[in-house]
Amino acid sequence: MKNKFRTERPSSSRKLVLLNSEGNILTAVKENGEFKLIDEFKQHIATLNDKEMFKFTRGQITIYNSQEEEMNYAKYSGGMKPNLTELDEFIGIDTIGLGW
Repeated sequence: MKNKFRTERPSSSRKLVLLNSEGNILTAVKENGEFKLIDEFKQHIATLNDKEMFKFTRGQITIYNSQEEEMNYAKYSGGMKPNLTELDEFIGIDTIGLGW
């Protein structure tokens, strides 16, 4: 079975599926230190820096998709998300050994 949260490296950007439920609900594209969030309707809904991305993935920031539906990452099931280590590596932070 393929990993549904596979990280891709097209050219100088990287992608990570942040939410998946029988299809990509939210994808992040990392380019030049910024994270562009793309919703399931293929719409660019937000651009976050690394600190904002960290806060979003911890449920401290809420965004809205292109249909004006609230998206608070913490409210989604863990089965829909990549593992925390993969997510933190994608963001560019090292939380190993920090106890969080």
